[in-house]
Amino acid sequence: MLIRPKTTLVVIATLWMLGGGIALGEQPDSDNVVSREEYDNLKKEFEAFREQMLKTNQNRAPAKMDQETQEYLQYLETELGVVKDLALASQQGSTKFLVTGYATAGFTDRRGENSTFDAGFNPIFLWELNDRLLFEGEIELELPGDAETETNLEYANASYLVNDYVTVGAGKFLTPFGIFNERLHPAWINKLPDRPLPYGSEGGLAPVSSTGAFVRGGIPVGKTMKGNYAFFLSNGPELNIGDVAASEAGSLKFHNNADSNNNKAFGGRVGFLPIPELEAGYSFMYFQAQPDGFTNVDVVLHAIDVSYIRDSDALGGVIDARFEWVWSDVDDATYDADGSLGFGPTRFNNSRDGGYAQVAYRPSKNGNKVIKKLEGVVRYDWLNNPNGAPESFDEERYTCGLNYWLTPSTVVKAAYQMDNKDNGANDADAFLVQAAIGF
Repeated sequence: MLIRPKTTLVVIATLWMLGGGIALGEQPDSDNVVSREEYDNLKKEFEAFREQMLKTNQNRAPAKMDQETQEYLQYLETELGVVKDLALASQQGSTKFLVTGYATAGFTDRRGENSTFDAGFNPIFLWELNDRLLFEGEIELELPGDAETETNLEYANASYLVNDYVTVGAGKFLTPFGIFNERLHPAWINKLPDRPLPYGSEGGLAPVSSTGAFVRGGIPVGKTMKGNYAFFLSNGPELNIGDVAASEAGSLKFHNNADSNNNKAFGGRVGFLPIPELEAGYSFMYFQAQPDGFTNVDVVLHAIDVSYIRDSDALGGVIDARFEWVWSDVDDATYDADGSLGFGPTRFNNSRDGGYAQVAYRPSKNGNKVIKKLEGVVRYDWLNNPNGAPESFDEERYTCGLNYWLTPSTVVKAAYQMDNKDNGANDADAFLVQAAIGF
C-alpha cells in the first residue's frame, strides 16, 4: 500500500468536514454549508497536493507508482465531486427558474370596422423543481381597442416525468386537440397575424385550453419512425343557448373553467412521424354540454392534421406546409323554446366543420442578406355552420402574407385577407400588420 503523507490526512479531514455532515438531497442548514469560494480553494489545494504526490513518488517503481497514485487520486477526485455538488446545492435557491414568452404590437384595418392598433404581452414562467417535476404557466395581457387591459390565465399546470415515454400532469393546459392551439398559437410562431377560422378565439370549433389532468409521451416505432400521444380528462365546454346573441345558439363555450354538469370531457391526439419532416395526427374529444333546462346533449369533435417542414437545398430554403380539418357534431336541441329570446323556438342539425391549408417558404439559403430574411405565406381557411341556425352563414378566406425576420424569434408580418360569407352576411376583407417578439 502507498504510505500517504500528513497532507493526505489534512485533505481527507477537510473533505469530511465540508461534505460529510450534509446528505445529498437535503437542505443544508445555515451553519453547515459549502460556499463556491470554499470549493474553489479546496480544488486548488487538491491540485497542489496531486503535484506534490507525483514528485514525492517519482523514485518508486513506475508501474506501481502509476497504479497506486492513480487509484488514490481517483478517490480524491470523487470526494471533491461530492463537495462540488454540496457547494452548488448551498447556493441561493434549489430549483431552476426561467421567464420566457412573447410580445406583440399590431394594426388591423377591416372593412366595415374602425381601423385600430393593438398590443399584447404573454410572459411564460417555467420551473424545474427537480429532474422529474416541472411547472409551466402563461399569463396573457391584452390591450383591446374598446376596453382596458384584459388579463387571462392561458395555462398553469404541473407535470411529472414518470419515464422516457410517460408524463402525467394536472392543472390548466393547452388542449392537445389538433396542433395549432398547442404548438403554433404564439404570435412569433404563427406565420400570419391572425388565427385560422376553426381555431378562432370567437366562434372556433376547438378549445384553446382545458382544466383537468393529462398523460402524454412519445414512443419509437420501428428503427426510424416515431409516434406521440396525449390524452386528457377535463371540465367540459357548455352549449351556448343564444341568450347573448342569437347567432351563437348551438355553438360551444370553450372559455368556461367550471363544468356545467357532472360529465367530464375526454379526448386526445395521436401523432405519427414516418420521417422526421412529416407528421400526421388524429384528434378526438367527447363530452356532454347541456346547461340547465337541456338534457343529454352529446358532443363529439374530430380533427386530422398533417404538417411537413423541410430545409431543402433544392428549393434553397425552408418549406413549411400544414393542413388541419375539424368536425363538430352536437346533438339536436330546441333553442329559445318559450320564445323569450326572440328567435325561437328553433331546432336544427347542429353539425359544423372547418379547416385550413397553409404553405410558407423562406429562401434562407439565398446569398442576399435581405432576401434570405423574407418569408412568403399563403393560407386558405373555411368554416361551415349548420343550415337553419339563427343568423348562420358559411365563411371562407384567402390570406397572403409577407414576413421579415429581424432575428430568429423577432418577425414583422404584413398580410391582406379576402373574406367571403354567404347567406347575405357582409364580407370583411382586411389589411393586417403585426410585430412579434419571442424571448
